[in-house]
Amino acid sequence: MATSAGPCFEWKTGSRITTPTESGKAVTFNNPDGERVLFVHADKRCRKGRAGCIDCFFEPDQKVADFIVCKPGLVDVVVELKGGKVIAAVEQIEQTVSVWQSHKLCSGKIGALIVSSQGASHPIMLTKLQKRQEQFQKRGIRLIHVAAKGQAFEFASFCFGNQP
Repeated sequence: MATSAGPCFEWKTGSRITTPTESGKAVTFNNPDGERVLFVHADKRCRKGRAGCIDCFFEPDQKVADFIVCKPGLVDVVVELKGGKVIAAVEQIEQTVSVWQSHKLCSGKIGALIVSSQGASHPIMLTKLQKRQEQFQKRGIRLIHVAAKGQAFEFASFCFGNQP
């Protein structure tokens, strides 16, 4: 069941929260308590100046991630569903995080997820991705990259150590 909160914000409930499909991929988050989860349609809908959107916060030409999935009191996960170009996905996540962190609905704890059809198995790509993951980690953001379909994620897997 979902309750809309505007063109780019949507509250969802249920034991599993699934994103719409982008680039042939979707992501599912387990939500065993069934509590409300805020779903932000970042890439396609949430643009300043868009008709009917009062609280849109991304610039019209800004490259951002596809979605932000927020488990109140735990973590906000920035999601990019990508066919390939993993490093481009990282850059989109960086843009999204930089804007989202100052938004009134941001929990302050942020994780990031890239689901792509391209693995990071090439040594140069793997090194670049690891370097970016380390940079995110220094800022308290766990970046997870998977090249798989059908996997369900736990919100807590995006939190570090003493974070709930």
